[in-house]
Formats: sequence, C-alpha cells, structure tokens
Amino acid sequence: MNQSDKETREAVDRLLFEQGVYTPLELLLAEGRLLYADYEAWRGGQCDYLEDLLFGDPEQSYDLMQRAQAYAGTLGLVAETQRHVGRGARQGHSLRFSSSSARDRCFHTAYRKGDDAPQLDLFMDSAGVTLANGIIRALVEGDEVEARRLLDRLFEIDPGHRQLGVLERLVAASPESAVENAGIELLKLQAELCPLAEELLGPDARHFLAPQWRRLSRALADVDFDPDNPELHSSYTLLRSEDWAQVKKSVEAASSWREQPVLLRRHARACGRLHLDSAALADWFLLCWRFPDQAAFIGTEAEPEWRRHWQHFLELDPELPNRDFPAWVLINQPGLAAWLATEQCFDDPVTPEDYRATAALVQIKPSSLVDADLLDKRKLLRACNPELFARYLLDFIPSTRA
Repeated sequence: MNQSDKETREAVDRLLFEQGVYTPLELLLAEGRLLYADYEAWRGGQCDYLEDLLFGDPEQSYDLMQRAQAYAGTLGLVAETQRHVGRGARQGHSLRFSSSSARDRCFHTAYRKGDDAPQLDLFMDSAGVTLANGIIRALVEGDEVEARRLLDRLFEIDPGHRQLGVLERLVAASPESAVENAGIELLKLQAELCPLAEELLGPDARHFLAPQWRRLSRALADVDFDPDNPELHSSYTLLRSEDWAQVKKSVEAASSWREQPVLLRRHARACGRLHLDSAALADWFLLCWRFPDQAAFIGTEAEPEWRRHWQHFLELDPELPNRDFPAWVLINQPGLAAWLATEQCFDDPVTPEDYRATAALVQIKPSSLVDADLLDKRKLLRACNPELFARYLLDFIPSTRA
C-alpha cells in the first residue's frame, strides 16, 4: 500500500468514526481541497460545477475520491445517492459536481454503515414521519418556506410526533432575523441549536448551522476582540461557518492580534485552509515561542501534514520543549528556512536566538563544513541550547553526509 492510499484510508476511517457516514463532500473539505465558502457559492449559483472551485489539479481530487470510494466499497458499507440542491435563485434545483457523468456520480455517492441509517427511515409508511423527513430535507437545503409549510402540515396530521418540538425550534431559527443581543444569541446557538441540529441532522447539520453562524458574524462585525470573552468576536463565528478568508480578515483587523493566542490560532487555521502555508507555519511557530503551553493545538488544529510533524516531535527521545518545535522542523526540513525567511516568525522580536542560529546552520552547504562562520554558529547554538544542538548533530549532520 502506498502512502496516498494509506492517508486516504485514514481520512475515510476518520469520517466514518466522527460522522457515521463517508461523503465525498466531507472528504474534500477535510483534506483542504475545497472551502466551505466555495461550496456555498456553488449552491448559490455563482458557479455551474463545483469541480471548478477545487484547490489544485481537479484530476488529483477525482483520484482522491476514487480511492476513497474503492476503499469504502471494501468495508461493507451501504452506498446511497446524495443530492445537492441550490439556494436562492437555484432553490430546489439539483446541482452538478462536474460536466463528466462519471465524476458527478462519484461525488454524489455516499457510504454509511448499515445500522446507521436515520431512524425515521424505519417508518416510511407513516405520513407524519414522511413529513418530518421532508422538514429535515428542507432545513438542510435552506428552504425556509417549505420547512414551515411542512411543519404546519405535521401539526395537523401528527400533533404528537416525537420530534415535533425539535423540528419546531429548528424551523423557527431564521437566519435572516435581526440579532438583538449577540451574547444571548451566541449562547442559544451553542447550547441549544447546535446540539439539536447535530442530533437530528447528523453530518448535514453544518448546512443548517452555517447561515446561523453567518447571522451572528454580521452582528459582531464591529465588536472588538475581548480576551475575557474570546468567542464573542466575528473571527470565532466566521470560523464556525468555515469562511476562512473572512476569518483571516477579522483577525488581522484586531489590534495586536499576534499577542492573543486565540487569535493567533484562528489566523493559523485560516491561512492553512487558504493554502497560505508559510503564513500558517509562521503563526504556529510564534505560538510555540509566545505561548508554548498552547503549542499542543498544532496537533489538533494545524493542517494534516503539520499534525504528523507535531506527533513525531512529541516522540523524540530525549524530549525537547515546545518552544524548540520550530527549530526542530528546520533541522528535519532545512529547505523551509529560506522559505520562511520573509515571514513574521523570522523578524519577530521574540524569535529565539537558537532558532536564528539553526536557520543559518541548515542553509550552509555541506561543502562549506570548515567555514569559520559555520563554526561560530555551531558554537552559538551549543551555548544557548545544548539539547537542540545535540539534536542537530544527531539528525542533520548524518543527513548531509548520506
């Protein structure tokens, strides 16, 4: 099994574990091939084919979906056709992923565990349950008018339906209504709507919740960041709706944002999702230096490649402190030193001297091993961080002689 197949299988397994279903849409989002904001733009009619909005080569994305589909087929999962419909001017219209029929079928085929089918499907002969399914579908598709019409009908036909109360609360949550108190609305969204939507809608809850988060983002547009209430800021609500370009913009509008670990992390996540790789890595490096106690978030919030590097770093023997992660990265990937030289992490006043020394050392060519400048920098690194210098000798020097 090659590395690509291994990583694809891990991604599918992760989706099945977290959501109970594998869908190509969630795979593309999780692997950074697609922004949720672009998916929403496709649903809104700004593009005919979602394929045109993918990052990178569409052939690679299709290959990823094919490998995932082949693996899902070996797991005994139930295949089902998944429908994606438009919003706004395209309300109710079925959308196409690609002009290619084969690619379109691949994108619209989901796989779920046989015992994870929605409970409502067990009673499809019930008019009440059929109406409830219709309401759920309308909520996911963003069709408020249809959701309200079906809800009124459900009240008439089956007023004792076990999910009537939940459906009523979700239908009543209009994403277009005015926000009177953002703090109260945030608590309601977090404590009530999110759990209800996730329980009833499953993986499709994100499509219902994204407009709710955007509604709050509009209300918080002019609210300054408060470190004592970090979620009452548009960078947080925009992050929850996965609008990464606007998350980045919101963070950068906050004064001294690099001095706030929460904002630094949000900026790093946004840059990673936007494929601004050097900027994202610079943010994570600054987090290690300014707030080493929060560096562990690299393992859960960074892009998959850097999560793996963080895990490798944690497995070092002897261990290095979190603040040394950036320098260790350069020892293992010396080509990044020049790439990162123009980023904030290199010029920031908090950049450690041992990082600067490491960056200089790994850029010296092997043919210059007797260079006086090299010897001076080695002495400097050994003096200010003996443990890191030992790691440099252990990992970097052998690689230059291989």
